[in-house]
Amino acid sequence: MQILNDKIIASPKLVRLVQIFHFSLAIFLLIGTLLLNGCSSNSVAAVPLNWKTIDSVPSGLWQLAVSQNTSATPDHLHNVLAASIPTKDNGYLHIFNFNHPQTCGKIGCLYVAYLAKKRSYQQVLSTYLQPNLPPQDSLISISPDISATALPCLEIKQVKQQSLVTLTYCFNGSSFQPIKSIRNQLSKS
Repeated sequence: MQILNDKIIASPKLVRLVQIFHFSLAIFLLIGTLLLNGCSSNSVAAVPLNWKTIDSVPSGLWQLAVSQNTSATPDHLHNVLAASIPTKDNGYLHIFNFNHPQTCGKIGCLYVAYLAKKRSYQQVLSTYLQPNLPPQDSLISISPDISATALPCLEIKQVKQQSLVTLTYCFNGSSFQPIKSIRNQLSKS
């Protein structure tokens, strides 16, 4: 290094080494960002629901779900399943699978979800789904998409016109609404 009029002047070799270091650091950060992007939520699989017998949910909720969504009585609905998902705010999301002759029709079978908090229940989803999917696919799963609320997003799959449609439903503060739809062609085998 040379000193000229009280200013330090770096040697050309040192300047070149610093430039190479900056360029290498920029390339390293760019490649690292691109590689980490492959680990984003889109590459994580959805988690299937753990369906259990109706005895796994509070009886008051079960009676409410039946009275609000069907004309049947709880005693007449057999083999109805429920899945319970803990929420971030110590509540539960209970999903009911009404796959029963009295609640299935041409458009599908009834599925409803309730948010349970401190013995109060809020219906947050009601839909009819066709349960006929390829064996490796789950009808309803917990989505890997990040939700801005205490509730996880749900991934719902349906077969429509030789395609598997994956719908992502997220909670908007009052109910689950579809936010994304992906259509994949089913393989012919």
